[in-house]
Amino acid sequence: MTNRFWGTVLALLCSGAGLVAVSARAADILSPTPDGRPSALLPLPTPKQEADSFEVRFGAFAHSVGATEAGGVDANAELLLPRLPNDLPEQWKFLVPRPQFGAMINTGGKTSYGYAGVVWTVNLAPSFYLEPMFGGAVHDGNATGVAVPNENTLGCRVLFHTGMSGGYRVTEHWTALVTWDHISNGHLCVHNAGMNEYGMKIGYSF
Repeated sequence: MTNRFWGTVLALLCSGAGLVAVSARAADILSPTPDGRPSALLPLPTPKQEADSFEVRFGAFAHSVGATEAGGVDANAELLLPRLPNDLPEQWKFLVPRPQFGAMINTGGKTSYGYAGVVWTVNLAPSFYLEPMFGGAVHDGNATGVAVPNENTLGCRVLFHTGMSGGYRVTEHWTALVTWDHISNGHLCVHNAGMNEYGMKIGYSF
């Protein structure tokens, strides 16, 4: 119960911090300048070289924090594609996501999963950014509503995948990220245990 409680608290803190930052940016966007033009405090544009390139990422995550399977390490591999085609002005391109494909591979034989979806880049400063993500995942764990000792009861095979990263641009090509990664079925199946992973990853754009 204690591990599950603190896992839930950590998830709420991560998501809350992301929502506060995004809400602050939204308030800036909605506040016009004295002459009626949109505020200049829109999120900073993502460098074109980064937004329109491929990016590979590798990382390590604490497995299923706060849940039945808690403990162990997941190896993460991820590929981001160039930003989706669009004709938006540069200051609004932060609304356009990049496709994301990845996998969480447990090193101890517990639940692993692959995922696909999109990520958005919301720049807080030239080097710092938030990266919310959303999509779907397929896992190899317990996909039923029947509890099994030492296994997460995830309810169904296909799940929602979401989360948030805080990123830092180390160089033009290298990035470092701290990430909260979550999968669950949104109460669409019999049971909805969900999984929360916390970790770090590095990325290289090319």
